[in-house]
Amino acid sequence: MGVSNKFRQRPFDKKRLEAFSDGVFAIVMTLLVLELRLPHIADPMDPHKVWDAIIEVMPVFFSWVVSFFFVALIWLHHHSILKMSTGADYGTMWINTFLLFLICLLPFPTKIMGEYPMAPIIVMIWGILFSAATFVLTWFYYYNVKYYLAPTYDKKTAMKNVRFTVLGGPTIYIAAALLAFVSVYISYVIYALVPLLYILPLDKEIEASKKPH
Repeated sequence: MGVSNKFRQRPFDKKRLEAFSDGVFAIVMTLLVLELRLPHIADPMDPHKVWDAIIEVMPVFFSWVVSFFFVALIWLHHHSILKMSTGADYGTMWINTFLLFLICLLPFPTKIMGEYPMAPIIVMIWGILFSAATFVLTWFYYYNVKYYLAPTYDKKTAMKNVRFTVLGGPTIYIAAALLAFVSVYISYVIYALVPLLYILPLDKEIEASKKPH
């Protein structure tokens, strides 16, 4: 018996997995915002000094915005994937754990990129983490489609969307990470635009008239 079959033979409570994951996502999104702090303003009555402080914190604000919406989109698709699924097992649980591990790492590179926004190596690390997280999410997506897809979804279409996801998020993020050594601004633009590809869930339930009988 293969290792994957051993994991699949051990069911896991899907509702508990989703509840725990929602809590982790909420905590990470809260931790991200804690990095938004203005530097000390010697004379807060002087609008020029206040404006200078705001300008100084803009790289931190940008990294927070992109990271926040990245986590929000991961959460959205995580929820959609579990909604499509009829169950879960220890394979689902461990893939989900790897995903949460990467999500929990995100506040660290977000903080250092806000502090050193023009350092290519730091901008690259941010993109590599984004790529890794979207790759594991795609693995989670594939696993659930392959083994637990509800009959109200079309499996062929869902697998097509899995392939689209692989070619989308992970590939584009790793390319953007490497491009940081050409121009960090190119990386920033790509980091900001990729989430627009995933604003809506990729899968829709089959219309009632088309559902299998």
